Amino acid sequence: MDRSHTYELGGRDLAAVLTPPLGVLAIAALLIHGAAALGWLPPPRPALDMDRTVLVHQAEAARTPQLARTVVIGDSSGLMDVSAVVVSAGLEEPVRNLSTLSYVDLPTHARLLREYAVTNSGGLREVVLLLHPETLRLRDPSSYHSRQVVDFLEGRDAAPGPGVGTRLSLWLGGERLRGRCLSRWLPVPLAGEYGRFYGFTTDLERYLEAHGGSAVDPHTFDRQKAQGTAEYRLARRFELESRTFRDRMPSARLYVGLTPAPESFVGADHATAVDRLRTQWSAWLEPDGLLTNLPVTMPDRWFASVTHLNSAGSVEFSGRLAAEVKRARSLSGTAGAPEGGPRSPR
Repeated sequence: MDRSHTYELGGRDLAAVLTPPLGVLAIAALLIHGAAALGWLPPPRPALDMDRTVLVHQAEAARTPQLARTVVIGDSSGLMDVSAVVVSAGLEEPVRNLSTLSYVDLPTHARLLREYAVTNSGGLREVVLLLHPETLRLRDPSSYHSRQVVDFLEGRDAAPGPGVGTRLSLWLGGERLRGRCLSRWLPVPLAGEYGRFYGFTTDLERYLEAHGGSAVDPHTFDRQKAQGTAEYRLARRFELESRTFRDRMPSARLYVGLTPAPESFVGADHATAVDRLRTQWSAWLEPDGLLTNLPVTMPDRWFASVTHLNSAGSVEFSGRLAAEVKRARSLSGTAGAPEGGPRSPR
């Protein structure tokens, strides 16, 4: 077939084609970055997915005046396993759940507690720190998740996630626009079972606030699909993190415990392994009390996953947690909020 036309695209022609759209993008990026720098945009609040919605909400709750003098903090097992409403009823006083995710390191949790103590001057008297044995064997925390909390508390735009596309969006101002404006105006649908249970990011936040900072894992535990092993151990990173947590947490009584695993998932020596983990961990934390009577396992029917209880399991565990906190208080010589008893940061 004969060619009727031939086109040649030189460098000048390519520049002529690309310059207008690139120029528009550059101007838009300058406007967005400039508006943020001048304070014309709302402060960052990147509640854009399940993880960041939890982190933003808990960080915001930490610096919002609260009635609770007892705070539960820890990984996602504390978030899902502990019903602040049930524990509050058991202790006959308000309890706030500030638990986040296993990816967040302990010093960042101490930062949340300090925010809470500053906001509620004299109001934080007791901290219940809970982690799952699975978390204690994680060798590396996620700097991304911890930075999400710290950046939000300090009013900075959130650290970008991995990937060239995200970084390009950051340079062009897209991440600032999403994290400051779109996250407030456009709720994001959650994926999978969380989406079917909660709906959108805004629905998740409303649930957290209505339940004292506690959430529910809507999944159903299936032993046949459960992955991993129950060979729990204490990662070396936790020695420094635990000592740093204790040094940085505000003046308050500290109780420490571990959350349960499904009965069918663990071996016969699980109780012994948990006792060993708790003993070593407590040597680094130097708590005022150990919650040694919390169940190390519970029936499979009460679990949503290997690390999370379902709603029925959460009610059962939370009732036991309230009773165990009462016992720890009696052993440490206080019936509740101590008068002059909390240990000061070192």
